[in-house]
Amino acid sequence: MPLACSDLGLRRNVPLGPLTTMKVGGPAAFFAEPRTLDELAAATSLGVPIRVLGAGADLLVNDGGVPDLVVRLTRMHARRGLYVEAGANLPNLVKETVAEGLGGLECLAGVPATVGGAVAMNAGGRHGEIGDAVRFVDVLEDGRIRRLSHDEVGFRYRGTALADRIVVGVEFDLRPDPAARARYEEILAAKKATQPLGCSNSGCMFRNPPGLSAGRLIDEAGLKGAGVGGARVSRKHANFFVNDGIATASDVFRLIDLVRDQVRRRTGIELELEVVVWGKP
Repeated sequence: MPLACSDLGLRRNVPLGPLTTMKVGGPAAFFAEPRTLDELAAATSLGVPIRVLGAGADLLVNDGGVPDLVVRLTRMHARRGLYVEAGANLPNLVKETVAEGLGGLECLAGVPATVGGAVAMNAGGRHGEIGDAVRFVDVLEDGRIRRLSHDEVGFRYRGTALADRIVVGVEFDLRPDPAARARYEEILAAKKATQPLGCSNSGCMFRNPPGLSAGRLIDEAGLKGAGVGGARVSRKHANFFVNDGIATASDVFRLIDLVRDQVRRRTGIELELEVVVWGKP
């Protein structure tokens, strides 16, 4: 029997900005943090459109928020061997596995995400993608758990074929590798030196065009440090936009338009967003 709404701890008009790494955006009309699969299934049966929130990276929420039920899975974070629930913190998992002498996830050093969110968007970078280390994925589909093989997930550049299915758990395919810790530390050090990890940002703003670097195109257009309101292009890495502490989502979107326009005028290339956008302007 489905749980009552009160059992789910549903809340109304919960601000989403503080729950994202960019720290901008309006509220969710409804918000829940399920602790179990039963509670998650109950939330999906309420007849309200659902959005799943992970660590809030690679996400921009408009100032008007969303009229939907936002489900945050960070309370579902258990790990059993190489099987990990979707709400687990990815940076912690990467650190744990390399400390255990396991290789396969070290390429994700410095990536802020939950495991489920990282799998859903096939998070990664030039060192590798999370999909390379996945054996299978459990998803919630039509109120039931379905297990998908690696190939059925449909991993691709910054995406999958999961569509509206909700990731609830992942089995990783990791192998003993004594060199994993050294690679992890090297990758993390390089990111700290070249990315604004200590500032509020949403991660890489744009997808890399085929054979090119979005950051380099923005840099060559002379846009490092360019800003609108409290949002600006990082001087450390031009494909990162940072929040100076007073930015609104509107500031960020106007900066996106400015950067796209200048790169288009200079190169003829239309930059595509890598971040996911929730809500209407």
